[in-house]
Amino acid sequence: MHRPHLLFLDAYDSFSNNIINLLQQDLNATVQVIKIDDKRFAETDDACFHAFLKRFDAVVAGPGPGDPRNPHDLGLIGKLWHLPEEVCLPVLGICLGFQSLALAFGGTASRLHQPRHGLVTEVSHQGRSLFQDVDVLMATQYHSLHAKLGHNVDKTSPDLWRATSNCPDIIPLAWDLSDDQNGPILMGIRHTSKPFYGVQYHPESICTSSAGAQIIHNWWSEAFGWTVNQAAKAQNPTAFHLSIDVESCDANSESGDDSASTSSSLFDAVNPTVRDTTATTPAVTRDSSRMGRPASSRSVSWKCIDTASSPVDVAALLQNLQDINQQAVLLESGSKNGQPVRPETGRFSIIGCVEDAPSIKYSTGNHIITSSLSGTRSSYTGSMSDIWSSVETFMAANKATDGNTDLPFWGGLVGFVSYEAGLETIDVAQPENDDRPDVWFVFVSRSVIVDHVERKVYIQSLEEKDDHWFEKAGNTVKELSKEPASLDKPGLPIPAIIAPIQDEYVQKVEICQSHIRAGDSYELCLTDQSIVSHDESCRPSSFELYQRLRTRNPAPFGAYLRLKDSNKEGNKEGSKEESKEENKKKIKEEKGNAVTILSSSPERFLSWSRAGKCQFRPIKGTVEKKDGLTREDAEKLLNVDKERAENLMIVDLIRHDLHGVVGSGNVKVEKLMTVEEYQTVFQLVSVIEGQLQEGSRHTGIDVLAASLPPGSMTGAPKKRSCELLTEIEGKARGIYSGVLGYFDVGGGGDFSVVIRTAFQWENEGVWRIGAGGAVTVLSSPIAEFEEMDLKRQSCLPSLGLQSLSSVGSR
Repeated sequence: MHRPHLLFLDAYDSFSNNIINLLQQDLNATVQVIKIDDKRFAETDDACFHAFLKRFDAVVAGPGPGDPRNPHDLGLIGKLWHLPEEVCLPVLGICLGFQSLALAFGGTASRLHQPRHGLVTEVSHQGRSLFQDVDVLMATQYHSLHAKLGHNVDKTSPDLWRATSNCPDIIPLAWDLSDDQNGPILMGIRHTSKPFYGVQYHPESICTSSAGAQIIHNWWSEAFGWTVNQAAKAQNPTAFHLSIDVESCDANSESGDDSASTSSSLFDAVNPTVRDTTATTPAVTRDSSRMGRPASSRSVSWKCIDTASSPVDVAALLQNLQDINQQAVLLESGSKNGQPVRPETGRFSIIGCVEDAPSIKYSTGNHIITSSLSGTRSSYTGSMSDIWSSVETFMAANKATDGNTDLPFWGGLVGFVSYEAGLETIDVAQPENDDRPDVWFVFVSRSVIVDHVERKVYIQSLEEKDDHWFEKAGNTVKELSKEPASLDKPGLPIPAIIAPIQDEYVQKVEICQSHIRAGDSYELCLTDQSIVSHDESCRPSSFELYQRLRTRNPAPFGAYLRLKDSNKEGNKEGSKEESKEENKKKIKEEKGNAVTILSSSPERFLSWSRAGKCQFRPIKGTVEKKDGLTREDAEKLLNVDKERAENLMIVDLIRHDLHGVVGSGNVKVEKLMTVEEYQTVFQLVSVIEGQLQEGSRHTGIDVLAASLPPGSMTGAPKKRSCELLTEIEGKARGIYSGVLGYFDVGGGGDFSVVIRTAFQWENEGVWRIGAGGAVTVLSSPIAEFEEMDLKRQSCLPSLGLQSLSSVGSR
């Protein structure tokens, strides 16, 4: 059979790339993608769109947020159903596209009594058309609205499978008959004479059974047959093609979404000129200098010290290696009773010595990039695209290949990307934001790696002839006291706290649910922040607070990160009296840009190996670890629709993000909704992996850039969900909800999600602790507040607050 050349209309959904992957893998199709509001066709007369459609064998109208009754939400999808006969071609509508098809031929749409997001149910059918040879079909649903054809009969009535007087041209093909509250829900349809088909459920979801792929095959089989018949009717098949120059319809059109410039429809099968257009799009704007990577320019020197006799206290090691009141970098894999809490993801701890290290910063508030990576400090206006380009250029120029392959980090850039920086990458307008850095990375050329499993310490350097460093670090390791540092100081005053008010948070949960019921989102990850301040007269050091946090809540992605501008220039005394004020101002600015992060995150966002293997580990679903609660109990509590739906939606979202870079056929779900135990909670965790292909122009940096903000902190669809959350929360999240980690000079990387974390800007003098949870229609607003409170309790005791009941909330 002819290899199909398909057009996919993307309605800004966070699962689109998964559908494209299904089309490419199961139909061996080439797929071209345009947005539903593509300016070349949405803002011109229909002739341009009609001419463009003639390039394709068929169209898939994808899912997306919104209402099929709103033309703005449909965009170009709405133009498909009434094409002139000479332009008509097969269409498969999915979710929003399905609902649009039903409405175009007399159907209606209304809200479900209870929306169905991330729910997996059996779809009933009679084995016709799309469902021929399909046995039991378990399908994932993501919808708040449903299409109606005018059936007012019992679910056992044979009339359920017939066209209605309201919609005589639409034949029902499938129903969900399992929902007593909502009644029969239409799941599949076809037009009686035109090649239009639709399914309400998501055939591409990881939890939709293999029969989901079969309906794609059946659709293409029927579409192929229809097209062959149409071609046979026409004496001259080329008469179907319009002689309009599509590109001339909009001289300023963006050609990035339209890379197949030659016609490659079924009519050209005898002399195919098909160009394989995949769903992948570059996450980073590239220039020619990035395409040719320089040869290795760094050499890694390293030395191993065996510490098998006793575990190493990495916090004490950091403290003895450098002045922690200046800059300090510690990425710690937490331990309990001398053993790593989760060796699978938390085997190594990394200490970076970063005194006067080159750095790069960026603020979304003023769009200023400040960088000393080139050796000289410069500031200029830029964007996140420029940040990614600078990072990749720098890492390529500092590439190393001769380090110890057992270690994940040989040196490189360490730092964070804020939530707001992630918003910029998906073009979401931000709340009012100050000019503090949203991206900050420092270059680590000297490091110490602690292997908690093998109980070995590795000293590393990227500098030439660095014998002095090796001697100093080696002596420090050998002389290090094996006794852990003391923790709580008795009599520490209780700090003041400004905390979320329960009634206000509950109201925000209800607003989220109203948006979900309207079809604007599948789930929304609502968050808020607590602000903790200590009296200056008895303020504990940030490192003391981190020591408490790492002991009370050891986690595989712990971190103590203290970053500040070099104050060499600021400390120079001016020769004139008037320069004193300038020096004071400069010092104040530098102090304002100093930040300290105390993290006990359990969640890996993204890692990638030097060989290009990428891994996401989203956490969604939480149960408090109360006395007497066993793992078996936790598994039962987490094996409910609400918890599983939360996790499933993020898994499908991450698959979409990853498919968009590594391409179709290169993404796998290695673990789906397994329970993991942590210090204070049990959580539902999934593992999604992808492989960057050898010779690809993409790197792990591209995967990171394409995946922010973390889906587990936004909801789905990501873009629309972030827009709603920005409005509902009303303030910037900052470092919380962003990512923290490193780019390794060997080519790997590892980033955690910034949760269970406190951070402080030095000129502000307060600690900010964010917490939240995924809101679905199944959420209890009170329970959502309690979950948020539970999560922030992982940090608050380490700051001197045993419970909020003793201090109250604002």
